[in-house]
Formats: sequence, C-alpha cells, structure tokens
Amino acid sequence: MLLRQLHLLNFRSFKDALFDLKKTSLIYGENGTGKTSLIEAIHFSLKAKSFRTSSVNAMVKNDSNFFRISTNFHDQKRIIEKKVGKAIHKLNYENFPKYDCLPLLLNNFSLRFLEQNKDERRVFIDYFLFHVKQEHLDNLKRFKKILLSRNKALREENKNQISIWTKLLIESSEQINKDREQIVKKILENLESNILNRLENKRWKNILSGLQISFFPGWKGESLENVLRADYEEDLLKGYTKSGAHKFDLEIKVLGESSGNILSRGEQKLLILLTFLSFGNYLEDLQNKQIIYLIDDLPSELDEKNLNLALEFLALSSSQKIITSVNKIENKTIEHLIDL
Repeated sequence: MLLRQLHLLNFRSFKDALFDLKKTSLIYGENGTGKTSLIEAIHFSLKAKSFRTSSVNAMVKNDSNFFRISTNFHDQKRIIEKKVGKAIHKLNYENFPKYDCLPLLLNNFSLRFLEQNKDERRVFIDYFLFHVKQEHLDNLKRFKKILLSRNKALREENKNQISIWTKLLIESSEQINKDREQIVKKILENLESNILNRLENKRWKNILSGLQISFFPGWKGESLENVLRADYEEDLLKGYTKSGAHKFDLEIKVLGESSGNILSRGEQKLLILLTFLSFGNYLEDLQNKQIIYLIDDLPSELDEKNLNLALEFLALSSSQKIITSVNKIENKTIEHLIDL
C-alpha cells in the first residue's frame, strides 16, 4: 500500500497544502519550514497520535479551530479531523482495514539508541514490543503498579504486603523480560536472513556477522526470587526495589567489542537504522501490514559516505520511505523531491 497524496488543512503551519508522494520521497528545506510537521501529520493519520505532543489541539493552526488530514492510499481516501473541544473524527477508515499501514518513526533520538542511558534503551525495546504484542503495554502498566505498591510497603515496613507484592513482581518481571528478549532475538534473526545476505558492502557484512547482544534482565543470576531475598534489608532501608524488570538493559557488541569502540557515531546510527529495517520487515511478515518509514533529518551526523550507505540500506526495504533533510540530497534511490 502506497501513500500517494497528503492534504493538510490548518495543521501546524500549513493552511492548505497538498503533497504528492512516491515510494521514496525527500522533504527538504530550512529549519522551521514544516518538515517534521509533515511526517507528524502522516504519523497522526495512521495512529491518531503525535510523536511530538500529547495535546492534539496544539497541532491546530493558530488562527483556526480545527485541522484536517486527508490521505490517499492507492486512490482510497480517508480523513481524520480534530476540532478544538471535540473528539477526533475519522472518515472512511473502516472501509479498508485490511490495507492498514503502520508508521515507524526514525529520528535522531531513536537513532542514537546506543548512546542513550538504559532507561531510554528500555523505551526503545518496548516501542518494538508495543507493535507486536498488544498486551505488552498492559503488562508494563501492571508491573509499574506492582513496583509502586512494593516500594510503598517497603517504606511502611509492612512485611505481609511486601511478601504479596514481591511474588507478583517476580511473575511480572519474568514475563516482561521474556517478551523483551524474544523480540530482540527475532530482530537479530531477521537481520541475518533478510538483510545480511543482501548487503554488498563487505565492512557491513562483517559488522552484522559479528553482532552480539547481551541482556541484563534487571537482576544478577537466574533467580529474581533469590536476588530479592538477598536485597531485602537494603531495599527495606532505602525504601525502593533495587532489582527487577525496571532495571533491564542490553549491550550491543561488534566483533567482541563494545559497539562504541568499533563503530563511529555515524556507523552506530547506521546499525540502528538496519535494526529498524529488520524490525519493519519482521512486522510486515508477522501482521501482514505495510510499513511506512518516517525518517526525520536523516543526514544529521552522517558524512557523505555514510549518508549514501544509509540510502543504500533503505533501498533494501520495499516499504515506503518519507525522509526529511535540511539540504537537498542527490541520490538515485530518491524518487520524489518536495521543496519546502
């Protein structure tokens, strides 16, 4: 399924703008011209959710009281509209659910995954899981409630409540981390089966061949029950839980070394780009849905060589790609240019 056309009315800085799109489109222009707003509109049209704000009304143009996003997927049109003070209204969405499409956002925040702290890496992995297992979000919410309750019981030194919440914390932690490890395993398998064998660049074939991911589930050793028992006095003294799924982290190694010791910053960005492509491919096969990659400011921190490699990697995917850049990019893989 291809998004062929996007029509914006009173969305952000756009009063009335119509954009034709192709399989690989580049949106370029100076900062403040609306490049990110354009891919935000695509994202909102597909998920009824912005990646920039939790306030839908904030996306309404200042001099208006509504916005409307109209999309054309293979000549099938649908509209999503928001009036200030009213609920989101969708038109024609129910007519073609089988052609449903999922947006995957790649921006400098996500592409700096290897440089982020462990809290952000957990968000990154959970972002993948939200798309694969609908119950994962509910599992996370349940875990957070359990964790808060155990911490409250620790501060109150309520041994009976501590015992109850400890048991639930163990069960919840083990399930969440099982799901996290499973999705990373699937992404790695897909990297090998669908991307590694199609790469022509020898250095990157070598990088992916030597890629390793080690997990820290959030506790040392196999048994969280034993760890919590050993941590009990310290947890009681500090009033919070030291070990559990909330401490999950992972480390990516290349050829036995930390990725930061082997790869430049630009190459680390390329590695995460390949990871996103692998996940998108896996998701398409799993759910039989089309992916649209929304790639904001792709050239940032990439020299000409790595930028060309990024575009070469993106060309491995048959999915639609909408890319933004401050500058115009001359590359044979780009089919359509939009100058803002």
